Amino acid sequence: MLESADSMERAGKILGAALRKLKQEDAPLAWLEAAWPAIVGNKLAMHTRPVGFQRGCLQVAVTAKDWQRQLEAMVAEFCERINRAWGGNLVREVKFSRAPSGPKRLAKEVDNEHTPFIRSRANRDKKAG
Repeated sequence: MLESADSMERAGKILGAALRKLKQEDAPLAWLEAAWPAIVGNKLAMHTRPVGFQRGCLQVAVTAKDWQRQLEAMVAEFCERINRAWGGNLVREVKFSRAPSGPKRLAKEVDNEHTPFIRSRANRDKKAG
């Protein structure tokens, strides 16, 4: 059964609240990496990824300069979406930069095109022996 956008948003707020209580420096970036497709949508997530977060400034890697130019006009929307999903004021500023080798693909859990590689037991046994 697919989850509704409302239930995903509630789950994000609960997770965000739990991570805020941890007060660990890397918790916001870890949350952003996991929640990114739900926050920005799968299409944008295929071309962007959060790569750094420090004192309210989120750094986002982008696949191409054209995407970067378009997204720079949407900074306020990015901040609003992230802060709503987090359930508080997490991001005040977003900076976009070109990814050296392109952003990672979507996580396997949300990538419908992903086909897991399954090695047969015979092949595993050959390599182990």
